[in-house]
Amino acid sequence: MSTRVDKWVIRDTPTVMRKSEITREKLLTSATRAFCVQSYSNVSLRGIAKDPGVDVALVSRYFGGKMGLFQAMLDDVFAWPEMMSGDDPVEVAIAKYTDPDTADAHMSVIRMIVVNGADPEVGDILRERLREMLVDPMLAKMGGERAAPNLAMFIAVTLGAAMVRHTLRLPGMADTQPEAYAMQLRHLIDAALRFESPASE
Repeated sequence: MSTRVDKWVIRDTPTVMRKSEITREKLLTSATRAFCVQSYSNVSLRGIAKDPGVDVALVSRYFGGKMGLFQAMLDDVFAWPEMMSGDDPVEVAIAKYTDPDTADAHMSVIRMIVVNGADPEVGDILRERLREMLVDPMLAKMGGERAAPNLAMFIAVTLGAAMVRHTLRLPGMADTQPEAYAMQLRHLIDAALRFESPASE
């Protein structure tokens, strides 16, 4: 996932970016910050444009409006090509969520999912985009009839542990070093993936 939340991010670009591209990036970064703190319904375009000092009219020019900006933000934060690689998804998740340099960005994305998932205007859009970009490809990669419950448990443990460590800051997890937290996370994920639902009657 992108670390856009933490700073203006210019990625994979030629040596010089056009002014329009920089403006678009600034708007997208500001929108990501805003949507990670407040729900879509409570975020104003004026507030998004004010942070980077951009004319609010440019939101429509580059994104077609607030909804287009929100959807562009989802495309950015749900882009996780490492998870679609041939590597073990558990190892990828542990590496991502225990990396001190990206922890804040990941927690921002988790907050964005929580606050916007309950928003009546964009909750369904968020869930659909999450399924398209991450959940369905991961299910296809895992395969088998256990894929859906295993993936649900995997996501629940990963996101739950991140909230315990970074939001609730509970002793025993919040104060551990990254290496120790990686071991805790691995233990929780392994236990979750071993779970078997009782046979249906």
